[in-house]
Amino acid sequence: MELYIHYTSLPQDKELPDVVEELNEVLEEGGVVCGGEDGRIDLELEDERHNPKYAQMAVKAYLQRAAFDKNTTVEIGGMEIGIYE
Repeated sequence: MELYIHYTSLPQDKELPDVVEELNEVLEEGGVVCGGEDGRIDLELEDERHNPKYAQMAVKAYLQRAAFDKNTTVEIGGMEIGIYE
C-alpha cells in the first residue's frame, strides 16, 4: 500500500535526506520511503504482516513532532488528510 506526503516546505532545521532517514526509523519494518518528487515523499507500507493504519498514524505523529507546515497532507488510498486533523 502506498502513502504519499504532500508538503509545501520542510521544517526549518530539516533537509530532505534527514526527513527520509527519520521516516524510515519511524516506520521500522512497517514500511519504507521509496521515492518522491518535489513537494511529495512516497512511502510503501507493509500490509501483509502489519496493519498499515499504525504506520499511517506513526507518520502523522512524526510530521507533527517535526513541525511540518499546517498545509502538509498525507494521502492514502486516494484520500488526503491534513496532518493536524
